[in-house]
Amino acid sequence: MRFALTLFFLISGAAFGQANRIVAAIGTAPPDLTLQTYHFAEANGFYKAEGIEVKLDAYNGDATAMRALTAGEADIAALGLAIPLKAIEAGARVKVVFASSPKMDYLLVAQKGINSAKDLVGKNVGISGPGAVSYQVPLLMVKAAGGDPAKVNFVAVGGSAARTLALIAKKIDAGVLNTSFASRTAKYDHLHSIGDAAQDLPDFIYVVEIATERTIQQKRAAIQAFVTATLRGARWAMQNPEAAMLISQKILPDVAKDEIAAGLRHFSQTQYYNVDGLLRKQAWDFTLDELVKGGEIKQRLNYSDYVMPEFSQAAVKKLGPYQR
Repeated sequence: MRFALTLFFLISGAAFGQANRIVAAIGTAPPDLTLQTYHFAEANGFYKAEGIEVKLDAYNGDATAMRALTAGEADIAALGLAIPLKAIEAGARVKVVFASSPKMDYLLVAQKGINSAKDLVGKNVGISGPGAVSYQVPLLMVKAAGGDPAKVNFVAVGGSAARTLALIAKKIDAGVLNTSFASRTAKYDHLHSIGDAAQDLPDFIYVVEIATERTIQQKRAAIQAFVTATLRGARWAMQNPEAAMLISQKILPDVAKDEIAAGLRHFSQTQYYNVDGLLRKQAWDFTLDELVKGGEIKQRLNYSDYVMPEFSQAAVKKLGPYQR
């Protein structure tokens, strides 16, 4: 009897531990500033305060993060919208649980002599991987400028940090970079910015956080805790950019301190992070329309079928109104 009770408590304790543990797959390695809300929450103890243990795994590209999610290696994935939409068409049962960084933070940087996105036809454009946001954005910008995206050579280089180095070394002709990395390229005479995705594609979704239907069913309370704590981390970073910089430096040790500081101050001034976590239907509709037009997905999916606003709504109810 004593053995049976001991075994019961061991099994129950293990199950409880798993139910209160979240593994998050981040689709950029190392995570740039737009994808560091999770680190801000972790460093400040916000996940612990919500009663969960969180493991943050960075992947080199959205596709690899998506594979980790569908393979059961992660509970939540943070990535661009195109890859999960393709997975849904292939039979994956996933949903958007919130969006901490849905707005674009990309400048299109190119070698001097390339003056517009249309000029990228026949050029090598660095991306993190096929189907990623760093691929979708320049593709759409080329198309909007009157160029033929099919004639652009997209080269898998890596995240913003890797694309920055490739541009500086003249190994690629262009690429989209987050603002903190783009500020570094301004120091080089052979590079310049030729487009701003936030202005050219204001409703195109940058990053969403998704989970499988099975995980949502099995770990609903833990996912809610993750959403609440992450949004708290996003709010904290915009209220405390100097303190957030110290955390970011540990994540991006090879990035200059002034570049990180400039990026986080810019986020604070523009209120970049999504403090309520809600993914707007307008942005969903625009993004899907563009992906359908570009042949990336076959058909437009209904917002109400794949977006779960209740997690964000519950988080905001607990956190209260955001104070700048």
